[in-house]
Amino acid sequence: IIYPDAVLERERYSDFDEYIAFSGDMHIGSKMFLEKEFLRFVAWLNGDIGDEKQIEAAKKVRYLFLTGDNVDGVGQYPKQEDFLNIKECKKQYEKVWEILRKIREDVQIIICPGQHDAVWVGEPQSAIPKKWAEGLYQMKNLHLVSNPALVEINGGFKVLMYHGASINRIIDEMPEIRINYGHKSPTKVVKEMLKRRHLSSIYGLMDYVPFSDKDPMVIDIIPDIIATADQHRAEIDSYNNILM
Repeated sequence: IIYPDAVLERERYSDFDEYIAFSGDMHIGSKMFLEKEFLRFVAWLNGDIGDEKQIEAAKKVRYLFLTGDNVDGVGQYPKQEDFLNIKECKKQYEKVWEILRKIREDVQIIICPGQHDAVWVGEPQSAIPKKWAEGLYQMKNLHLVSNPALVEINGGFKVLMYHGASINRIIDEMPEIRINYGHKSPTKVVKEMLKRRHLSSIYGLMDYVPFSDKDPMVIDIIPDIIATADQHRAEIDSYNNILM
């Protein structure tokens, strides 16, 4: 089998200095949501905490990508209500809005859904609807996109954001990753996605919403950056000049 593979001839650089912040899997509404820690992150973004070097870095952040599972949802699994401190989906999104509107307005916030958000489970997933998250639609610096989504930012950088529901199934099907890394190294899985130029190349093991003209899970345009979530792990790596 010869995989199509994904290669950039060179890493993209800009002639200006701007930063992107990435996060995901907040699961707001869950008793396990780390609200204190996330509010500390927001305070850092606003330049309110940190040493001189950290504050200088925060000032350069122009984008915040949130890659899904923004809320914990309701009815996702049996007896989920035992683990929720916010038991209504709309109120969970109200909490998301309450927190994100604290972020300074010159930071552009891009949000895609995950399987815990108020969208269908099958991939691809549409943007979070207004009927569930009306407050988010009022924010001028917040952009709700599909999952997956390819977003181009200043300097021509292309960021492919994908929540990553297929990561678990790919780990199950690849003994080399399952045995040696388990769920501790999601970039190993992302590398395999890039090799195959497909975000969910495990036919029959994932809920999929078919499209007649095009498979939206195909990586047709090679991104400069690919950001995933789902595994609750922070990891950075590079593959053929693509930042993972």
